[in-house]
Amino acid sequence: MRVVQRQVHGYRHGHQLLAASVKLPKDEQLVVDRLSDVAGPLRPGEKFKSYLTAYPLPSGENFVLARTWQDLTVARAGCVRTLSLIIPMSDWANADGLSGYLDLLEIDRLPEDTDATEAAVSVVAAQPLPPVDNFGGSELLEALFLEEARPVVILDAVNPDLIATRLLTALWPSLRRRFAVSTFARSPRKVAGRDFELVFAPKDARAKFTDWNGRRVDGRSVQGGRHRWTGTIVTRVFDQPYPQLLTDKEIGLVGGGDLDIDNAAALRIALLWDELLAKLQTTPTAALGLLDIANSGKVRDSFALEAIEPSLAVAAHQASANFPDDEAWGFLGAIAQKLRGRSLLKGNAAVAEAVEQLTARAPEGAIALLSQEDPRGVAADLLPRIASGFGGTFTDRSKRALLSADPIVLGRLLAQDGVLVKRVADDRPLVEHLARILPQQDVATIQVIARNLLPSLTEDWQIPAAEPLLARLDKAHLLMELRRLGEVNDFSAAQLSSLVLEKALSTSSGKEVRGALATLSPTVRRDKMIARTLSPTVEDVRWLTESGVLDGQAANTVLLDLLRSADDRQFTAILVDKKIGMGVVETLETSAPDLLLRAVTGDALPIGTFVQTLPLVIAGLGADAKVKLAKHALDRCLVCRFAGDEVEFLASMLSILGDKLDGAWAARIGLADTIDAATASRNMVAFGKAAKPARLCIVRSIGDLAQVLRSRRSFDLDELAVKSCAALMFDAENVAPNALLAAAGHLLPTLLRSGNRPVSMMIAAAFPPLYRELAKADDVPELFKFIPFLDWDRCKAARHELVDAFISSKWPPRDLALTACRAKELDKILRRVAKHYAGGDYLKRISRESRSLPTSCRKSVEKAIRHIRPNS
Repeated sequence: MRVVQRQVHGYRHGHQLLAASVKLPKDEQLVVDRLSDVAGPLRPGEKFKSYLTAYPLPSGENFVLARTWQDLTVARAGCVRTLSLIIPMSDWANADGLSGYLDLLEIDRLPEDTDATEAAVSVVAAQPLPPVDNFGGSELLEALFLEEARPVVILDAVNPDLIATRLLTALWPSLRRRFAVSTFARSPRKVAGRDFELVFAPKDARAKFTDWNGRRVDGRSVQGGRHRWTGTIVTRVFDQPYPQLLTDKEIGLVGGGDLDIDNAAALRIALLWDELLAKLQTTPTAALGLLDIANSGKVRDSFALEAIEPSLAVAAHQASANFPDDEAWGFLGAIAQKLRGRSLLKGNAAVAEAVEQLTARAPEGAIALLSQEDPRGVAADLLPRIASGFGGTFTDRSKRALLSADPIVLGRLLAQDGVLVKRVADDRPLVEHLARILPQQDVATIQVIARNLLPSLTEDWQIPAAEPLLARLDKAHLLMELRRLGEVNDFSAAQLSSLVLEKALSTSSGKEVRGALATLSPTVRRDKMIARTLSPTVEDVRWLTESGVLDGQAANTVLLDLLRSADDRQFTAILVDKKIGMGVVETLETSAPDLLLRAVTGDALPIGTFVQTLPLVIAGLGADAKVKLAKHALDRCLVCRFAGDEVEFLASMLSILGDKLDGAWAARIGLADTIDAATASRNMVAFGKAAKPARLCIVRSIGDLAQVLRSRRSFDLDELAVKSCAALMFDAENVAPNALLAAAGHLLPTLLRSGNRPVSMMIAAAFPPLYRELAKADDVPELFKFIPFLDWDRCKAARHELVDAFISSKWPPRDLALTACRAKELDKILRRVAKHYAGGDYLKRISRESRSLPTSCRKSVEKAIRHIRPNS
């Protein structure tokens, strides 16, 4: 039993759903609501018989089969009642017959609300259907299945319900599930945005389909078929009692249950398949068409091939025995290509047997077949039998065919059959020809032709015969052959020796091959062979430097060659290896400055090794190269820590750059907010210790340096770094006063708020130029607008801010005195100190510490304090 749901639509303040046994999703219910109404306006007084509508719902889960009656019980014209069956899609698609569903719609009254209930449909065998009188059907079926797929309207058809029922019954599952039809419509109908595949319309509705992008068919016209399969499908759909476009076997062939197949194409393929199958007994070449269909991907190939396998065997034997030579080879070659890779034992065996018989009769055709563009496509099946056909009847015609064959073709034939190889070996012209084709042959060919030939091959001109023979040797025999060549002539046959070495390396490790070569007496040629077994890896370089197999000079030469061939990863791995790294570096220092330079110009070398190696390289470089390498070193080292005297190393790199140093760049790299405090402090000290040309570059960039410091999350330089920075700022007073002024503007607010940091010397450097600028300017520069202590008396505010910052900090009082001296405002600043609540004690501290001030400043300080505190 199968269950369907029902809905009833009709007029109630407009056309709407009256009753339903199932609630559909909103978008699908809208589709049913719309399609349950009549399509197109009726003519005044027009009446129509009940009609069928069938269509899938957009989700693909259900199919709707409906019947619509004209409702004359309501006053409003054009009203209808529709009973719709909501059928699960799989039940609809796979039903043998549709009578169970159609019977639910066969009622002799208008449907009522009580009809909208769940209903059960019995699963019964398909029922015979009456024929359709006065309807040809050719034009309709051609439009649907044999020509470009377009929607169809049939005008003025007789008995459209029967036509539609027969057509729906005849469809296979994948097509039935999406085929939409309406047996009455006065205008085109759509579902989910696409036209119904088929609608029936009255003759006077033709104008409604004038601009419609579909086919119009006269329902009363009887035309002859325009296609070779028209008569077949008309009979299947409209004549036989059980309509069926495809038989079960054809559905299995084309995958009629698959949702994504091209349905019209599937029908045409099935019809072509039946046509070719019927011809196969009388026309063997029809087998090629059948195989093309099987290989096209449009059918289920295993199903198709199983069905035609017996006929293929008969066709192959008929062609071999009865076709002219060229036609027979063309047919057997084509059928063998199409069967390639197919597990059809009888079919393949029959084709192979036919090929052997034909080879004995027409050997030139066998060579031509194997010489085609893709001879390997048939090699597995045809070569053994073709070789057997040559060997069984070895005539002069066979010899001529073999001599004319492509070398690859001949080699593959000789590898297939011992009888043929023996016959060729007994024939002098073919043996001479064999020497020319050996380089292109495979292992099997060599094994048959020259089992014992290799011991006699010791010269380069014998390589054509030696190369295929070497391919059959295992690891042990290849190593023996390599040693033999060394013992016989010290590898004087360079090309042959190289070939044997390559074969040995392809089957053995480099270590095993080196072991075999090391047993030979030392010679230049032997050492070159050993070098070819080495690769630029740590393991191989260790062997080279520690084994002692090569003498010192030879080992150094090989080592340098390995390093030059190494990629960056290999090169770095060798240099950082604890056992060999430093020894390699020492070798590079004395023998290969270019490689030593390579070691330090990249980023892969660990920083410790980089710093240790760099001085060895940089000393021997020209000026430009030194500058470039020093900048690379700073780029790497300013951002990290490393062993040794870091400040000395960095200062030396800065000094190498000299006046080519970009001070702003150095500040951005070495003092950025991503650099930790300890590393930034170290870098600042290094800046201060750089040689004069480099130091001047940093001094001139003191404004940029200050801006970088200000961007750090906090002012966290240590005391030594602060002194270094202050020294740079003092130097800038004469070298770059404008830069110092910019630096003061960037840093002074931060410095004055850093009472817990040892920044007083930086204040001594920064405050005076800024103070002087405030004293002389009518308006402060834009740079100083953000300084918080500016008011109507800018200088006074600056002095007060300075004094308050010092008294509340841990800074040495003498640095306040130094700042006041440099600002030339000693009296005002010290008087401000005296007015502070702790000013007396602070002045005493200044007095005690004034001894460390420069002489002129010290005397001025002592004098100023005596004026302020005459009794002190």
